[in-house]
Amino acid sequence: MNINISVDSVAGQDKLRRLMQAMESRTLLGLIGGRLLAYVDRQFKTRGEGRWRALSPLTLLLRKRGGDAPLQDTGRYKQSFVQDTDNRSFVEVGTNLKAPGGASLGLIHEFGTGPYTIRVKRARVLAARTRFGGWLIFGKEVNHTGIPARPVLPTKAVAERLVQDVVDGALERAQQLGKV
Repeated sequence: MNINISVDSVAGQDKLRRLMQAMESRTLLGLIGGRLLAYVDRQFKTRGEGRWRALSPLTLLLRKRGGDAPLQDTGRYKQSFVQDTDNRSFVEVGTNLKAPGGASLGLIHEFGTGPYTIRVKRARVLAARTRFGGWLIFGKEVNHTGIPARPVLPTKAVAERLVQDVVDGALERAQQLGKV
């Protein structure tokens, strides 16, 4: 994966050790991965909890399916987030989706970009089809203002809290069942 988060929480080591004795690590890691994926999904649904910049009028005009939700015109980026685990010691949540030029879409959207220039490569001019069927002709190059950051992954502090919540909940359930 090209963009992911990893959490290494010293504070929860004792709880984690007791919990690992009570349940299989792949079950716990699956729960943690599911919780992190739920966080990512919530970021898409709430537009980064209201922090994402709105789409530009040009972007709205060029959207394939309409709507004004950032990062969700086709749903491909949102659906690309997965969890990966070795079922023993780690779980990662992230995406390895690439832009046509090979750049990581996760990195682009998580951190944004500065301004950049788009130049003609094979055509005579840069052009884009609007969702209404017309064409916008831009010329031989465009000075793009950049892509704003629209993070979907939790910060390290938030991820540690989410992991701790999952571990605490699993430990509480294991205690109720008399496994710990």
